[in-house]
Amino acid sequence: MRRWKWAALVAVGCWVGCGGGGSLPSDKQVPPVTMPDGPVILPEVPGGTGTPAPDPFTSLYPLTTGSTWTYRIEDPSVATGPFEKQVVVVGEQPVPETSETAIEVRSTQPHLEEVSWQKEKDGVVYRLREEDHKAGTLARVTTWSPAAMKSLALERPQGWSFVSSLTELTRYPTGTKKDDTDKKKYTWSVEAVNETVTTPAGTFPNAIRLQRKREDKVEPVRTYWLVPGIGKVKETGERTEELTAYDVKKP
Repeated sequence: MRRWKWAALVAVGCWVGCGGGGSLPSDKQVPPVTMPDGPVILPEVPGGTGTPAPDPFTSLYPLTTGSTWTYRIEDPSVATGPFEKQVVVVGEQPVPETSETAIEVRSTQPHLEEVSWQKEKDGVVYRLREEDHKAGTLARVTTWSPAAMKSLALERPQGWSFVSSLTELTRYPTGTKKDDTDKKKYTWSVEAVNETVTTPAGTFPNAIRLQRKREDKVEPVRTYWLVPGIGKVKETGERTEELTAYDVKKP
Protein backbone atom coordinates (compact mmCIF):
# COMPACT_ATOMS: atom_id res chain seq x y z
CA MET A 1 0.00 0.00 0.00
CA ARG A 2 1.32 3.40 -0.91
CA ARG A 3 1.84 5.79 1.99
CA TRP A 4 2.79 9.40 2.31
CA LYS A 5 3.98 11.06 5.49
CA TRP A 6 3.89 14.65 6.63
CA ALA A 7 7.19 16.45 6.76
CA ALA A 8 6.32 17.61 10.24
CA LEU A 9 3.48 16.49 12.47
CA VAL A 10 1.82 19.20 14.54
CA ALA A 11 1.62 18.26 18.20
CA VAL A 12 -1.62 16.42 18.84
CA GLY A 13 -2.44 18.58 21.83
CA CYS A 14 -3.00 21.62 19.64
CA TRP A 15 -5.10 19.88 16.98
CA VAL A 16 -8.80 20.30 17.43
CA GLY A 17 -10.30 19.81 13.99
CA CYS A 18 -12.02 21.49 11.12
CA GLY A 19 -15.44 22.46 9.95
CA GLY A 20 -17.09 24.87 7.59
CA GLY A 21 -16.16 28.50 7.40
CA GLY A 22 -17.87 31.36 9.17
CA SER A 23 -17.49 33.35 12.35
CA LEU A 24 -18.08 31.62 15.68
CA PRO A 25 -18.55 33.34 19.05
CA SER A 26 -15.71 32.65 21.44
CA ASP A 27 -16.11 35.00 24.41
CA LYS A 28 -18.14 32.71 26.69
CA GLN A 29 -18.34 29.07 27.70
CA VAL A 30 -20.72 26.74 25.89
CA PRO A 31 -23.50 25.80 28.37
CA PRO A 32 -23.50 22.10 29.32
CA VAL A 33 -26.46 19.78 28.98
CA THR A 34 -27.33 16.64 30.89
CA MET A 35 -27.10 13.69 28.52
CA PRO A 36 -29.34 10.64 29.10
CA ASP A 37 -27.88 7.65 30.91
CA GLY A 38 -27.09 4.58 28.87
CA PRO A 39 -25.32 4.08 25.53
CA VAL A 40 -25.66 6.48 22.63
CA ILE A 41 -28.16 5.14 20.09
CA LEU A 42 -26.57 3.91 16.86
CA PRO A 43 -29.17 3.33 14.13
CA GLU A 44 -29.35 0.05 12.24
CA VAL A 45 -28.36 0.20 8.57
CA PRO A 46 -29.28 -2.14 5.70
CA GLY A 47 -27.08 -5.21 5.46
CA GLY A 48 -25.06 -4.35 8.51
CA THR A 49 -26.43 -6.17 11.54
CA GLY A 50 -23.77 -8.39 13.09
CA THR A 51 -21.12 -7.45 10.54
CA PRO A 52 -17.62 -7.77 12.05
CA ALA A 53 -15.39 -4.70 12.09
CA PRO A 54 -13.30 -4.45 8.91
CA ASP A 55 -9.55 -4.91 9.03
CA PRO A 56 -7.86 -1.46 9.15
CA PHE A 57 -6.07 -2.18 5.88
CA THR A 58 -9.32 -2.94 4.07
CA SER A 59 -11.47 -0.38 5.91
CA LEU A 60 -12.91 2.51 3.93
CA TYR A 61 -12.48 4.65 7.05
CA PRO A 62 -9.48 3.48 9.13
CA LEU A 63 -9.61 4.61 12.75
CA THR A 64 -6.29 3.27 14.02
CA THR A 65 -4.53 5.47 16.56
CA GLY A 66 -1.95 7.77 15.02
CA SER A 67 -3.25 7.54 11.45
CA THR A 68 -2.98 10.85 9.58
CA TRP A 69 -4.32 12.46 6.41
CA THR A 70 -3.70 15.81 4.71
CA TYR A 71 -6.17 17.34 2.23
CA ARG A 72 -5.95 20.26 -0.18
CA ILE A 73 -9.20 22.23 -0.01
CA GLU A 74 -10.76 24.67 -2.43
CA ASP A 75 -13.67 26.50 -0.79
CA PRO A 76 -15.60 29.27 -2.60
CA SER A 77 -16.35 30.91 0.75
CA VAL A 78 -12.65 31.37 1.54
CA ALA A 79 -11.24 34.28 -0.46
CA THR A 80 -7.58 33.55 0.28
CA GLY A 81 -7.50 30.52 -2.02
CA PRO A 82 -6.70 26.84 -1.45
CA PHE A 83 -5.64 25.71 2.02
CA GLU A 84 -4.85 22.47 3.87
CA LYS A 85 -6.76 20.34 6.35
CA GLN A 86 -4.82 17.93 8.54
CA VAL A 87 -6.47 15.00 10.34
CA VAL A 88 -5.19 12.67 13.06
CA VAL A 89 -6.80 9.76 14.94
CA VAL A 90 -6.10 10.28 18.64
CA GLY A 91 -7.64 7.00 19.82
CA GLU A 92 -10.25 5.80 22.32
CA GLN A 93 -11.26 8.64 24.65
CA PRO A 94 -14.19 9.54 26.97
CA VAL A 95 -17.04 11.37 25.25
CA PRO A 96 -17.73 14.56 27.25
CA GLU A 97 -21.06 14.72 29.12
CA THR A 98 -21.62 10.98 28.70
CA SER A 99 -20.40 7.72 30.20
CA GLU A 100 -19.32 6.58 26.70
CA THR A 101 -15.93 6.22 25.10
CA ALA A 102 -15.32 6.60 21.36
CA ILE A 103 -12.52 7.23 18.88
CA GLU A 104 -11.38 10.84 19.05
CA VAL A 105 -10.46 12.35 15.68
CA ARG A 106 -8.87 15.77 15.49
CA SER A 107 -8.33 17.95 12.46
CA THR A 108 -7.28 21.49 11.74
CA GLN A 109 -7.53 24.09 9.03
CA PRO A 110 -6.38 27.73 9.16
CA HIS A 111 -9.66 29.39 10.18
CA LEU A 112 -11.45 26.73 12.23
CA GLU A 113 -10.67 23.65 14.30
CA GLU A 114 -12.70 20.59 15.25
CA VAL A 115 -12.56 17.54 17.50
CA SER A 116 -15.06 14.72 17.07
CA TRP A 117 -15.89 11.43 18.77
CA GLN A 118 -16.74 8.56 16.41
CA LYS A 119 -17.79 4.92 16.64
CA GLU A 120 -17.80 2.09 14.10
CA LYS A 121 -20.60 -0.47 14.16
CA ASP A 122 -21.60 -3.02 11.52
CA GLY A 123 -19.29 -1.42 8.96
CA VAL A 124 -20.61 2.12 9.46
CA VAL A 125 -18.90 5.04 11.23
CA TYR A 126 -21.08 7.36 13.32
CA ARG A 127 -20.54 10.81 14.84
CA LEU A 128 -21.50 11.11 18.51
CA ARG A 129 -20.24 14.60 19.26
CA GLU A 130 -18.31 17.41 17.54
CA GLU A 131 -16.68 20.49 19.02
CA ASP A 132 -15.70 23.50 16.92
CA HIS A 133 -12.90 25.75 18.12
CA LYS A 134 -11.74 29.16 17.01
CA ALA A 135 -8.46 30.71 18.16
CA GLY A 136 -8.13 27.89 20.68
CA THR A 137 -11.49 28.55 22.35
CA LEU A 138 -14.46 26.18 22.32
CA ALA A 139 -17.15 27.91 20.26
CA ARG A 140 -19.79 25.32 19.35
CA VAL A 141 -20.83 21.81 20.37
CA THR A 142 -23.01 19.57 18.18
CA THR A 143 -24.63 16.27 19.17
CA TRP A 144 -27.19 14.04 17.46
CA SER A 145 -30.00 11.71 18.46
CA PRO A 146 -29.62 9.06 17.19
CA ALA A 147 -25.94 9.31 16.30
CA ALA A 148 -25.27 10.64 12.79
CA MET A 149 -23.67 8.48 10.10
CA LYS A 150 -20.23 9.81 9.15
CA SER A 151 -19.03 7.32 6.53
CA LEU A 152 -18.90 3.71 5.47
CA ALA A 153 -16.10 1.57 6.86
CA LEU A 154 -17.15 -1.60 5.02
CA GLU A 155 -17.85 -1.80 1.28
CA ARG A 156 -21.48 -1.89 0.17
CA PRO A 157 -22.70 -2.77 -3.35
CA GLN A 158 -23.69 -0.18 -5.92
CA GLY A 159 -27.28 0.86 -5.26
CA TRP A 160 -27.05 0.48 -1.47
CA SER A 161 -28.86 3.29 0.36
CA PHE A 162 -29.72 4.37 3.88
CA VAL A 163 -32.06 7.14 5.08
CA SER A 164 -31.88 8.49 8.62
CA SER A 165 -33.86 11.18 10.42
CA LEU A 166 -32.29 12.66 13.52
CA THR A 167 -32.39 15.57 15.91
CA GLU A 168 -29.36 17.85 15.85
CA LEU A 169 -28.55 19.83 18.98
CA THR A 170 -26.17 22.77 18.54
CA ARG A 171 -24.96 24.79 21.51
CA TYR A 172 -23.20 28.16 21.35
CA PRO A 173 -21.71 30.34 24.09
CA THR A 174 -24.67 32.69 23.59
CA GLY A 175 -27.26 29.97 24.29
CA THR A 176 -28.74 26.68 23.14
CA LYS A 177 -30.46 25.96 19.85
CA LYS A 178 -32.44 22.76 19.47
CA ASP A 179 -34.87 21.71 16.76
CA ASP A 180 -37.17 19.01 18.14
CA THR A 181 -39.83 19.07 15.41
CA ASP A 182 -37.97 19.52 12.12
CA LYS A 183 -35.58 16.58 12.14
CA LYS A 184 -32.59 16.49 9.83
CA LYS A 185 -32.88 13.94 7.04
CA TYR A 186 -29.78 12.30 5.61
CA THR A 187 -29.91 10.08 2.52
CA TRP A 188 -26.79 8.01 1.85
CA SER A 189 -26.23 5.95 -1.31
CA VAL A 190 -23.43 4.07 -3.05
CA GLU A 191 -23.34 5.56 -6.54
CA ALA A 192 -20.48 3.49 -7.98
CA VAL A 193 -17.78 0.97 -7.09
CA ASN A 194 -14.29 0.33 -8.49
CA GLU A 195 -13.95 3.86 -9.77
CA THR A 196 -10.54 5.35 -10.55
CA VAL A 197 -9.84 8.71 -8.96
CA THR A 198 -6.64 10.77 -9.11
CA THR A 199 -5.52 13.19 -6.39
CA PRO A 200 -2.14 14.72 -5.47
CA ALA A 201 -1.56 11.62 -3.30
CA GLY A 202 -1.81 9.31 -6.30
CA THR A 203 -4.21 7.42 -8.56
CA PHE A 204 -6.60 4.98 -6.86
CA PRO A 205 -8.37 2.42 -9.10
CA ASN A 206 -10.70 0.84 -6.53
CA ALA A 207 -12.63 3.74 -5.02
CA ILE A 208 -16.26 3.61 -3.88
CA ARG A 209 -18.32 6.70 -4.69
CA LEU A 210 -20.62 7.49 -1.77
CA GLN A 211 -23.21 10.28 -1.88
CA ARG A 212 -24.84 12.11 1.01
CA LYS A 213 -27.94 14.20 0.42
CA ARG A 214 -29.25 16.65 3.02
CA GLU A 215 -32.10 18.87 1.86
CA ASP A 216 -31.72 21.52 4.59
CA LYS A 217 -28.32 22.50 3.19
CA VAL A 218 -27.81 25.21 0.56
CA GLU A 219 -25.66 22.67 -1.31
CA PRO A 220 -27.59 19.48 -0.50
CA VAL A 221 -25.27 16.89 -2.09
CA ARG A 222 -21.82 15.81 -1.01
CA THR A 223 -19.89 13.08 -2.82
CA TYR A 224 -17.07 11.08 -1.27
CA TRP A 225 -14.54 8.73 -2.88
CA LEU A 226 -13.40 6.08 -0.37
CA VAL A 227 -10.53 3.66 -0.91
CA PRO A 228 -9.98 0.45 1.11
CA GLY A 229 -7.13 0.78 3.58
CA ILE A 230 -6.77 4.52 2.98
CA GLY A 231 -10.11 6.23 3.62
CA LYS A 232 -11.47 9.35 1.97
CA VAL A 233 -9.34 10.46 -0.99
CA LYS A 234 -11.70 13.07 -2.44
CA GLU A 235 -14.86 15.00 -1.56
CA THR A 236 -16.99 17.41 -3.60
CA GLY A 237 -20.07 19.49 -2.81
CA GLU A 238 -19.89 22.67 -0.75
CA ARG A 239 -16.15 22.54 -1.36
CA THR A 240 -13.57 20.21 -2.89
CA GLU A 241 -11.13 18.20 -0.79
CA GLU A 242 -8.31 16.13 -2.33
CA LEU A 243 -5.89 13.88 -0.48
CA THR A 244 -2.26 15.00 -0.66
CA ALA A 245 -0.65 12.72 1.97
CA TYR A 246 -1.58 9.90 4.33
CA ASP A 247 -0.12 7.46 6.82
CA VAL A 248 -2.45 4.67 8.03
CA LYS A 249 -1.03 2.96 11.11
CA LYS A 250 -1.18 -0.70 12.04
CA PRO A 251 -3.43 -1.52 15.05
